Amino acid sequence: MRKRRWKKLAACAIAGAITVTGLTACGNSSSSDSDSVDTVRIGTQEMPNDEGIAKAENYLEEKLGVDVEIVKFDSGKDVNNALKADSIDFGLEGTTSAALALSTEIDIKVIWIHEVLGDIESLAVREEDNIESIADLKGKTIAVPFATTSHYCLLRYLNSQGLSESDVTLLDMDTNSAYAAWKRGDIDAAWVWQPALQSILDDGGEILISNGDAAEEGYMTANVEVVSADFAEEHPDLVQKYIEAMQEARNLYSDDQDTAVSALSDELGLTEDEIKTQIAGAEWVSAEDQISSEYLGTSGAVGALADNLLDTANFLKDQKNITSVPDKSVFEKAVDPQYIEAVLGE
Repeated sequence: MRKRRWKKLAACAIAGAITVTGLTACGNSSSSDSDSVDTVRIGTQEMPNDEGIAKAENYLEEKLGVDVEIVKFDSGKDVNNALKADSIDFGLEGTTSAALALSTEIDIKVIWIHEVLGDIESLAVREEDNIESIADLKGKTIAVPFATTSHYCLLRYLNSQGLSESDVTLLDMDTNSAYAAWKRGDIDAAWVWQPALQSILDDGGEILISNGDAAEEGYMTANVEVVSADFAEEHPDLVQKYIEAMQEARNLYSDDQDTAVSALSDELGLTEDEIKTQIAGAEWVSAEDQISSEYLGTSGAVGALADNLLDTANFLKDQKNITSVPDKSVFEKAVDPQYIEAVLGE
């Protein structure tokens, strides 16, 4: 699979120290009052990734050593609302939602990348229309869920190819509504994710551009794990144990793919072939690579993810989803690789 890049201007790590809380405690549960924690609340979305495996195989409770309450959400916006209401401790969401959280004073830490999005999120066009390039989209009607990773990729990619938002007609639709509009013939294209994407492809569609292609232009999107900053400060050992559960899930996939795929199939109610297709449409970045300059970076040198989140926040402001963009330092402080470093013994 092609090597992905974050925003081109952020290809190199930004030198400088980040002040982190509880780094020593991260490897020492005695410094946390985690013995008093009865239940850890994890907000999730139904996805065939490492967290899906961890849920199916009960790795979260095994590693954390406490009861785990899994709370299912349909979108990153819902995850953010739950974090703001303090009804969950951890949450799985896209980078767009993470940037939105940080821009609206939801105090989170970004601790893990579940997957970098590739063909699993794509712009589908009708085969019969013979659309071969972005230029052919001028004047076309495109459905996309606004303020999502798909929306971000679409507008950034249009701009990179010399087109603007005004050159097309955009309709804000969730993925199911986009598929319904496709079937009615109301739209010419849709930038959506699986499983709606596959339904469109099965109904005369073909992929023109994917999130992976947008990444090649410097605009990467990913699903990440965030944690309440207060929870992370109070229970750094539990945050580290969450990372250990993700590592365990990835090890199962590497060592026994059939068992992992079967577990995901049972967990999500999809066929094993569907699971394999969706996994192949994303890239699982190793823990070692996640603390490289391309991604989270290290506790001493900020990685490119911080600039990616900042660029995403600027996109959200352009779309009037937020009124202002926080200082760059807000994003730098939110990206917190210390828990991966502790698991790896760095």
